[in-house]
Amino acid sequence: MATVLKATEQPLEQAYKLALLDLDGVVYRGKNPVDYASESIAKAQHAGMTVEYTTNNSSRYQQTVAQQLRGFGLEVEPWQVITSSVVAARMVARAVPSGAKVLMVGAGHLREELEKQGLTVVDRVEDDPVAVVQGWYPEVTWNELANAAYAVERGAKYFVTNLDLTIPRELGIAPGSGSMVQAVMNATGVEPVASAGKPEAAMYDEARLLASHDGATLVPKAECLAIGDRLDTDIEAGNRGGYDSLAVLTGVADSKQLMLAAPHLRPTFIARDLRELHETMPAPVQVSKSEWECGSASASVEGNAVLVSDSADINALRAACSLLWDLADSEKADAAALQLPEFRL
Repeated sequence: MATVLKATEQPLEQAYKLALLDLDGVVYRGKNPVDYASESIAKAQHAGMTVEYTTNNSSRYQQTVAQQLRGFGLEVEPWQVITSSVVAARMVARAVPSGAKVLMVGAGHLREELEKQGLTVVDRVEDDPVAVVQGWYPEVTWNELANAAYAVERGAKYFVTNLDLTIPRELGIAPGSGSMVQAVMNATGVEPVASAGKPEAAMYDEARLLASHDGATLVPKAECLAIGDRLDTDIEAGNRGGYDSLAVLTGVADSKQLMLAAPHLRPTFIARDLRELHETMPAPVQVSKSEWECGSASASVEGNAVLVSDSADINALRAACSLLWDLADSEKADAAALQLPEFRL
């Protein structure tokens, strides 16, 4: 994985043909748009970039998400919204015979996607399903989880939409899909065959197929850019799948997380927000064992502190990340023990 951030000679919107955009924290926060996101996406599309929206959410219909994005002024077709239900249904359809019986735990969107793939959705273990697909929705019951467990115990292949242990709700943090998957795993001792959601790379792989409308010509991975605000889902999925990635600071990830990121969580690029799709990415350069530069900014170690030239400069963060990643990977210093700069980005 990356020890140093990459550079580009072209703006990102020209260097990459397909953007795989996360939604919450990148394009919107709940019902509200993220600053600069919509106009930046529209400008990138006008420059020739294809955009697809990827989300671990398995309960929201593609049309519903597309309508919300259109409300922000974006031109979006439902097929551009890749949910974990879409991915899970396609995964299952490739793993079982056409028309096979599948027991589902999830919302209407998951049922619709399974039926689109020609599968027969059943609700009872007595129907002898050959596969189980488990997603998240707030009305899930003990009986549904029990039925899933019974079917898995009888040998049904076990698929899940995602393994997120928690989900943010209006009143706080609540159990996510992964927590309910754990209940079935605890009962059966069986792990899922596959998960459709990030940090697995399946969502990005399916997005490439859907962007080609399942044709023979796929956008090469080298021309796809995964964009997200979470290192442990969006960025890790990119690294697992061999995709370049862009971490934006409009959601979960912050400067400290980035500076201390383990190799499997490091992005290819870092940006304040999506406006930087229209910019080239400068190359971080090592000046000495304890100093890196990026553009006109710098980061260095003095004593037990990391100092930067300007805490409001995104290039200073890029330099600091390159410095700290290099120190961590070469075991020259314990990055976590250093006093880190406070960025104002």
